[in-house]
Amino acid sequence: MARHRTSEQVREQHLRDMGPALGGIYNILYNDVSWLHALWEQYLALFAKSERRIEVLNETAGYLFRIIQNAFFEHVVLGLARLTGRIQTGRGKNQQENLTLRRLPSLVSDASLSAELTVLVEASLHACASAEAWRNKRLAHRDLVVALATVADPLPGISRADIERALGAFRALLNRLERHYWQSETHYQMVLTNLGDAGSLVHYLNKGLKAEREWRERLQSGRLLAEDLHPDEEV
Repeated sequence: MARHRTSEQVREQHLRDMGPALGGIYNILYNDVSWLHALWEQYLALFAKSERRIEVLNETAGYLFRIIQNAFFEHVVLGLARLTGRIQTGRGKNQQENLTLRRLPSLVSDASLSAELTVLVEASLHACASAEAWRNKRLAHRDLVVALATVADPLPGISRADIERALGAFRALLNRLERHYWQSETHYQMVLTNLGDAGSLVHYLNKGLKAEREWRERLQSGRLLAEDLHPDEEV
């Protein structure tokens, strides 16, 4: 499944080889897990690459990048909780069917494979226990006790390693199905991007900081260039 194909071609294969029930749900989960990995890789590229990279972000727009860091992290945590959520929520007329990794074992006719998937789903749920607590008490709902806590945060902490373990559990689950149907695996961590990703942004931020330092040096020495005498173009 490593060939370059359109999303529709991938979906058609999932439906054809897995059947409409499993194939339709697997396709959406496959896309959701891929997107979650893409977000996480961009987070790591910005905030976990090096101390120098953090210095560049802080020097250019530290306040903005702090907001971006929190937004990325919380979005990934919410995505983990959503993908491992309950199959059904609510009661009666308010009951809602949810698309979640928990649905996969019941959609497989092979009893042995279904049992394997059940174990892998349980591993995913365990890895996302802290993410579920955050979703219930901080992200989707604002729990009063948590909000008023003054001594210590009553919610469990979530580290980068915790998120890596959760994503690893997702990969193990979906790749088990992929091996069964296509004898292959998807390397979700290897998100292919063109120019325009986090690394590209930091590259140009660094060039801008370098250009500003050179401008200040020329200003102090009195050796200004012609372009130094014109105000920056507003964008």
